[in-house]
Amino acid sequence: MVIKSSCTPDCKSSDILLINNKYEDLIFCKNCSLLYKKNLEEHKNKVLKFDKFNKDVKQVIETNYYKKQISENRSIIKKILNITKKDPNKILDYGCGYGVFMFAAKELRFTVNGYDINRNFTENLADYFETFKSETDLLDENNLKQYDLIYCRKVLTLSSNMYKDFSNFNDLLSSNGYLVVMDQVKNLSKYKSIISQNNHNNTLLLTTQTLKFYANIFQLSAKYINNDFGDIFIIFEKNNKIYKNDKISIETLKSFEKFSFIFLFLSKIKKIIQKIYYSFKNFY
Repeated sequence: MVIKSSCTPDCKSSDILLINNKYEDLIFCKNCSLLYKKNLEEHKNKVLKFDKFNKDVKQVIETNYYKKQISENRSIIKKILNITKKDPNKILDYGCGYGVFMFAAKELRFTVNGYDINRNFTENLADYFETFKSETDLLDENNLKQYDLIYCRKVLTLSSNMYKDFSNFNDLLSSNGYLVVMDQVKNLSKYKSIISQNNHNNTLLLTTQTLKFYANIFQLSAKYINNDFGDIFIIFEKNNKIYKNDKISIETLKSFEKFSFIFLFLSKIKKIIQKIYYSFKNFY
């Protein structure tokens, strides 16, 4: 059976492999190294109905946990600025969720807007920020090329069209803008994934190669990459060059899945070492 590619215009039917994880059919593209669920739109609609995405926003932002998350996000913003060496005039939180990043940016006196496909977030956060309730509103001509920083955290693994997401990034980023992606990738990952699990949360499986591939289409190159056993922090910047893409095979992804317990053990060792280091540092 020939399966039509739904990845990028450069991906062909001949690049597509159909696999089954014992729970559902998955599609792997040998060209862009993306593994995704066969029924993307159906899964997206299910995710939108998850209870965790439909809590009372005003109640959530009053919790102590939320306030701690704001503090964490302030540190993330400061790290981004330290790497990019640039204060953004305008920031977009792409997939803003409950708005924790936006509150952190606001506390640091930055102008920040939010976009999410879930109206529970954008409608309720509109009391605090300018938010966009649809992709049409987001891509209004007044927003094009206006954002010096686009922040996208734990969004792309839920995407039903990653090519469109990167196209949006390209349309919205200013000429000297930066795209920050924080998500989970399969490379050296401590997490189990849709390869072997009946995972209702994620629509697709990212790799470092996949993110670079999609970014490269729109002339974005990686300025900074940190992969902490599957938790990736990557900053893309505008670049006029197109690079040769690295690829990763489905066999390699399956190997990463098989040995995820080793990466989990190593991540725990790393945390212990870091804890000891900072204890001595604070002591002296």
